[in-house]
Amino acid sequence: MKKKIFSAMLVLLLVCQMVMTGCSSSGNDKEDKKSTGKDKIVVANWQSYATDAEYGAAKFEEETGCEVEHYFISSIPELLSVLQNGGTGNIDVVCINPLYLQQYLSAGVLEALDTDKLENFKNVREDFRSIDEVKDKDGNIIGVPWVWGTTSLFYNPDIVKEEITSWSALWDPKYKDVVTLENEYDAAIRTAAMYVGEDPKSPDMDKVQSALTELKSNVKTYWTSHDDFLKAYTSGEIAIGNVWGSIATELSSEGYNIKYVHPDEGTVGWCDYWCIVKGTEKEELAYKWIDYCIGEEFQNSMGTAKGQAYAPVNTNVTDKLSDDAKKALWMYPEAPENVNLALPLSDEDLKVWTGVWDKIKAGN
Repeated sequence: MKKKIFSAMLVLLLVCQMVMTGCSSSGNDKEDKKSTGKDKIVVANWQSYATDAEYGAAKFEEETGCEVEHYFISSIPELLSVLQNGGTGNIDVVCINPLYLQQYLSAGVLEALDTDKLENFKNVREDFRSIDEVKDKDGNIIGVPWVWGTTSLFYNPDIVKEEITSWSALWDPKYKDVVTLENEYDAAIRTAAMYVGEDPKSPDMDKVQSALTELKSNVKTYWTSHDDFLKAYTSGEIAIGNVWGSIATELSSEGYNIKYVHPDEGTVGWCDYWCIVKGTEKEELAYKWIDYCIGEEFQNSMGTAKGQAYAPVNTNVTDKLSDDAKKALWMYPEAPENVNLALPLSDEDLKVWTGVWDKIKAGN
């Protein structure tokens, strides 16, 4: 009898713990719980990208009692392949840029979202949460924005002595062999389009290709990763080009002299989104994760972090940022207005844009 009473009490305690932590059994959690005894969600994101910081997954686990396992993305095509070949049963939430979101949607690996389940969704910037490119054909929202930034112009004032306010400086012969560009077709083409006075959304590609061909004689290197850029900049190999605002923030916080400018012609913008993988058995927990990432606690921590800080999408947080925090995020005195957001292209345009970039890289 004592054993039965003890067993009943133990079950009751476990149920209470699950209710208090907000974690629910999915019916297929045995493997998840073998090592820790906790419910678990698997999140696909880039390494060292906010959510694996102490204020991210670790804090979420502390508050909910649920474990977050990161699947670190190595490439966009690789992640899609994983999801199409069994990953949908092992990955619950993915971070995707709108450039690729429709591709993932067409592959059938994402599910439509019920934003009523997200308490903080109403506080997310309207211009990011309402774009058509993050909706399916029926108008259902597929992705929730959680971080944004710019890929804008930088220069090293120790080498570049003049004040730079235009993309045209990249083409100036005096900066030959100290220019760098991100090895990414979208930012390069939109930047060249702004330089030649074309609409970055639908430029004359002959003019763009000509401009990028001309620029190539000035380019020292095309950087492909965070570490690539840091090594080239801190060694003095490069002095001017384009870079993510978060990298410029990191260098500045570490004492390096760097200027980050939103040029007169405009700048390239980006925003990353959380999407729920179709068929996940952790849907409730996936919503909790997304809501946490767009909530004020996480967003404020992300926007004020030392080193790698990122621009929040929660307007309650943005409105309360100090001038110093805004300055560190290159939003001071206010965020740039002429931001050309990277958005998906039609299949035909994508073929043309990537074809031009391939020709530039090949030297043709």
